[in-house]
Amino acid sequence: MCNCISKKHNIDSLNQPSSSRKVDFPSSFLWGAAISSYQTEGANYNSDWYLWEKKKKIQEAARAANHYELFSRDFKLAKELNLGAVRLSFEWARINPKPGVYIEEEINHYKEVIQTLKILGLKPFVTLHHFTNPIWVAESGGFESSKNIGHFLEYLKRIVEEFKGDIQHWSIFNEPLVYVYNGYICGRWAPGVKSIRIARKVSSNITSAYIEGYKEIKSIYNGEVSSYVSLVNHIRKFSPCPNFNFGQNSISACLKDKLSNFGIINYLTKKSCLDYLAVNYYCKEYVKFKGLVGAECMHQFHKERKNYLGWYIYPQGFYELLKKFKHYDLPIYIMENGTAEIEDSLYKDYLSSHLQSVARAISEGVDIKGYFWWSLIDNFEWDYGFSPKFGLIDVNYDTFERRIKPFALTYAKICKENRIEI
Repeated sequence: MCNCISKKHNIDSLNQPSSSRKVDFPSSFLWGAAISSYQTEGANYNSDWYLWEKKKKIQEAARAANHYELFSRDFKLAKELNLGAVRLSFEWARINPKPGVYIEEEINHYKEVIQTLKILGLKPFVTLHHFTNPIWVAESGGFESSKNIGHFLEYLKRIVEEFKGDIQHWSIFNEPLVYVYNGYICGRWAPGVKSIRIARKVSSNITSAYIEGYKEIKSIYNGEVSSYVSLVNHIRKFSPCPNFNFGQNSISACLKDKLSNFGIINYLTKKSCLDYLAVNYYCKEYVKFKGLVGAECMHQFHKERKNYLGWYIYPQGFYELLKKFKHYDLPIYIMENGTAEIEDSLYKDYLSSHLQSVARAISEGVDIKGYFWWSLIDNFEWDYGFSPKFGLIDVNYDTFERRIKPFALTYAKICKENRIEI
């Protein structure tokens, strides 16, 4: 097996779809899958999303996939699929349900989770904030209030001090711009605010919390053990809606690309507080002119297909964005990439086409270290409920029985052989 991807071999392969060729990934490439605590664990009754579900009368996470009790089974299945890593999150509300109160039983639970991963040879990547807050934090203003930066940093410090011997890769926040947009601009998520002014304040406070959190983690490790800290950024391919006002739409798409895909990364790299780039990619978005950065438009002439949720599938955009990230000269981990479908063949198509984009980017010098499918198991997809199925593993929500999906075996083969066929 080759230790690197030959640029000529890879590009020739991509330009000759009629002939089947195999392309190797770097020998150290890390294959994985991702989950989050609220979406999988169940019974997170101290989280603000629990109250949001009650308030809005939407489908409740309830026991979710019961991962809290069945994590060992899920990780064994991950090992059967030849994964080398699992990305997961710790639930702030479980660990710190009241101001200044930390539940040792819950900290010990996550210690068991991490030890189980390590025993199985699965590298843990841990996220400290994946969209949810303790109820007491939400009731005191969430990240609208600068005083909650201190509460979050107290939680961060406690956790990192407890786990520094077992975890090297930390993501302090997951997709903060998605969190701000859905919670404070369009109001689809908790706390349901619709205010640009408040959204800017929340974004600023989260950015400040990240920078201080980065410094805190580095101080805790103190160079004694390697630590790698980042923030997970959601990226999309933004294209102008080709209907009327194409020129104005192009300006809006360009601005949205600059702000959403690169804005926070540019800021944090200037502050020298990103050890690696952590990105999530799913689809393309068409943009129409409306206000400063435009708005999403539904485009009926999309040449590629749409997935179960109506998202515009566009693997070429994945490649294009990865190439743009090359100039940061930082290692890249793809923390989430995946789709929800009805037919297994469509999962396979998505997986194959997007891994071809990854392989092509690597062949052209982009330093991509690993790839995580979203998600390891089917789970609760926020305001979409349980209907979308992103998992490598199917979950029966009545019995909590697990079943490996057929397309996951394709991924398992890729992980084992460290190569794709194109």
